[in-house]
Order: sequence, then structure tokens, then C-alpha cells
Amino acid sequence: MSVISTLWAKYQRYLTTHPWRTQTLTTAVMFSTSDILTQQIIEKKELHHDFRRTLRMCIMGVIIGPIQRTWFLTLERLIPPTSKIQILKKLVVDQTVYGPFIIFFFYSLSGTLSGKDVNEIKEILEEKYLRTLITGYKVWPFVQAINFTFVPVQLRANFVQGVSLCWNMYLSWMVNKPVNTSTFTYDSPGEMIPDSVDSIEQMAR
Repeated sequence: MSVISTLWAKYQRYLTTHPWRTQTLTTAVMFSTSDILTQQIIEKKELHHDFRRTLRMCIMGVIIGPIQRTWFLTLERLIPPTSKIQILKKLVVDQTVYGPFIIFFFYSLSGTLSGKDVNEIKEILEEKYLRTLITGYKVWPFVQAINFTFVPVQLRANFVQGVSLCWNMYLSWMVNKPVNTSTFTYDSPGEMIPDSVDSIEQMAR
């Protein structure tokens, strides 16, 4: 436990002295880890692991990390948590503004980094955006209620990323799931992607 405490103390210090860099690297690591777990545990790729896909998720984490931190700092300034009503307002704004935006941005950015054209990205959004948003509403209102009530503002993005490990696994699976799949789709030797999202959505809850 002393090692963990020491590492956590160092992380806290870096978060104080270099908040943007630390938050960006943390988000990148969490995105990469989620994709690795998705490929190995959910998709069971084993030796057929797609490292370019993991690198793409890492890059997305580098881009999304500062956006996430900016949002939390801005929300704190606009709606300070001075009462339960303020916390409720903050939760509503977060879920109606940032939630829909970041899911749209995630799919659009992933498609762009994958070399997809505008029409292909549009097809992905039409099939997956609303489904992902609805699943998100089963998870994030509760998580953010805890976040805004109990977690210090400098740690809120990290709290979200910690909870996001399973959520990002779901996003990684969804964004790489072929559009209009049948029961099972084989994209490469050894790769099997189940059409049902039941098990992954259970992890996201």
C-alpha cells in the first residue's frame, strides 16, 4: 500500500504542477487501456491485436483530454456548486450539452483518423450515435451526480476517466463495429465481433 500511496502522491503533485499535461496523458492511457481490454477480452483477438486501432484511441485520448478538462473548469465557473439546485443544474447542462457533443465528436474524430470520408462518418453516426447516447444516459447522470457533489474540481476529469474504463471499452467496441452487421462479422483472421451489445452494455452500466 505504501507504493500505491507514494505513486498517488506523486500523481497528485504532477496534477497540481502540470494539470493539463497530466490530464492529457491520463486520458490517453485510459483510452489505450480500454481498447486493449476490448480487443483482448471482448473481441478475443489475442495475437491478432490491431495496434493501429489502439494508437488511434491513444491519439483520441490526447485530443479529448484537454476538451474534458476545459469543460469541467468552465462548468465550475458558470454554475458553482453552492446548493443542491446548482448541482442539479450543472448535471442537466452536462448531460444535455457535453454528453451529446462528446459522443458525436468521438465518432467523428475516430472516423477521420481512420481515413473515412464524410458519407461513411455520416452512416456511422446514423446507426450508432443515438444508441450510444441512450446507453450513456443509463450510466452518466448517476456518475456525474457523485462527481459534482463529492469530487474536488481538479480531480473530476480523473474520476470520470476512472469510471470510463468500461464505458470506453463499450465505445471502442461500438466505433469499430462494422455498420449494418449480421449476427457475426469476421473482419480479419481470428477476429469475431458479436452483434449483440448486451454483455458490453452491462459493463457500461
